[in-house]
Amino acid sequence: MIGKIIINFREWYGWQYYSIRGFDVWFNGYIINDSQISFLNKGIKLLDNDLSTNDDFDCLVKNAQGHFSFIISNNKKLLCSVDRVRTIPLFYTSSGTEIIVSNYAPDISKAIGTNEKKYNEQAALEIAMSGYTIGKKTLHPQISQLCAGELLIVKNNELEVRKYYHYSPWKINKKSKTQLKKELTEVSRQMLEDVLKNADDRQIVIPLSAGNDSRFIASGLKEIGAKNVFCFSYGGDNNFEVETAKKIAEKLDYQWLYVPLSIKSQTAAFKENEFNYFWKFVDTLSNSPVLIDYSAVKFLKESGKISKDAIFVNGNSGDFITGGHLLPDNTRNEDEVKGHLIRSIFEKHYSLWSCLKTTGNERNIAMELEKIIHDNALSWSYFAEIGESMEWSGRQSKFVTTTQRSYEFHGYEWRLPMWDPIYMNFWEGVEKKYKINQSLYIETLLENNWGGVWSNISVNDFKIASSKLKIMRYFMKIFFITSGKESWHKFDKRFFSYFADNTAATAIAPYRDVFFDKRGARNRNSWIVDKYLSEKGIDILYHPKTSDNFLKFLI
Repeated sequence: MIGKIIINFREWYGWQYYSIRGFDVWFNGYIINDSQISFLNKGIKLLDNDLSTNDDFDCLVKNAQGHFSFIISNNKKLLCSVDRVRTIPLFYTSSGTEIIVSNYAPDISKAIGTNEKKYNEQAALEIAMSGYTIGKKTLHPQISQLCAGELLIVKNNELEVRKYYHYSPWKINKKSKTQLKKELTEVSRQMLEDVLKNADDRQIVIPLSAGNDSRFIASGLKEIGAKNVFCFSYGGDNNFEVETAKKIAEKLDYQWLYVPLSIKSQTAAFKENEFNYFWKFVDTLSNSPVLIDYSAVKFLKESGKISKDAIFVNGNSGDFITGGHLLPDNTRNEDEVKGHLIRSIFEKHYSLWSCLKTTGNERNIAMELEKIIHDNALSWSYFAEIGESMEWSGRQSKFVTTTQRSYEFHGYEWRLPMWDPIYMNFWEGVEKKYKINQSLYIETLLENNWGGVWSNISVNDFKIASSKLKIMRYFMKIFFITSGKESWHKFDKRFFSYFADNTAATAIAPYRDVFFDKRGARNRNSWIVDKYLSEKGIDILYHPKTSDNFLKFLI
């Protein structure tokens, strides 16, 4: 029986407070197909009506086109929800007699203190291995998070957490590829027209890379006549992302700016007090911070290169939703599907540190993943589709969407068109055969050739920018002629990848630590996780003492 409702709230950028008909209301985000006030009033009406059913609440939130979180509360009733992708997180704890809801998990932790466990060991393991937790758990044993597509209701002194939406790519519509291309073009145009209309003549700022997704956003906006568009790219001098993005922007006749980033500049940035505030700002107790875009947006803001009311629009997570992350299905026996699926997810997403990839940890993670599959009653006959659904509820909603915090921290709104419900609804119904290698998506982009940037400008033509790095790599490669490619690739990744990261976010760790690392870091996210957990006093990752003896280390 819930007798007391407490809202522990931080007035972060984007959050708005209303007092409506005796209810306290907090809202963050945007809704395209309804006014914000109208939507909230509908929620209050349902909450205030004892005859409202759970289906009524589900339909209200599910049909909202946009990205948002909200809390509606009085002394006796509560409704709060995140959107389909959990772009703006909410957290809660319940003692049975009271519930605390907050937009900042550490504040709940301070309010309730700790129990006999200092932290949730399972949550710590999951973050260390992937960067995020599985399901509702956080580092605090008593604090939960609303997951993608969930809402929380307190009525008649009873608490219920409901799944109002589940990304279900097995609900396919049998259509020809030609018909799907036509529909995709129409949906894409509608989605971008909604972005442009919602921007209301404000400047649209696009982080432009060498990939498909940001190019799709930029060229699509050009196709529908958007004029107030500013593009930027960042990274080391002469990197392939910058070179390609510049060509795209020039072809589209959009203003473009290069923001230089280096290990030196990022090292300095990560030592600033402002970055420490950002590090705390993004703390969810359920995932490690995401640092891409942080420094570049900071530069754009401080230099006055963009409008104060600009809206950032990125291409997250076009590669995922269009089929780029489909798991390979090599099983012949249906009895093998379960084990093969779990192993595939584990290998892909739980490999930030080689030292943690033990049999015991693999079994541990597998059990947690199986719980998610079981709780959602997913059919094992859809191997790749279940993999998609698991990534939607996991890495995409808990980790990738954290990119948006960089925009909020610096005081800017954002839009995520490729997670627009109409776009999700379309791809949910596309057969797997048309999503393999993103064939439907890429073919449609090439055939439409919006803005003329698809026929003769390469996509993701990776190359190392630094001449010094190239020379050093070629020199060292000589010593691996007899030992084989695998040995070289391990050496190359360990000693040179630190300088090849275009975001230079690897600077979160000093090169000395990377150079002497014996734990098997995968990428920059490994070191971000290491910093995040170690600062909380969580020693799940073994920290060996480094040696100054290079030869001894190599041996």
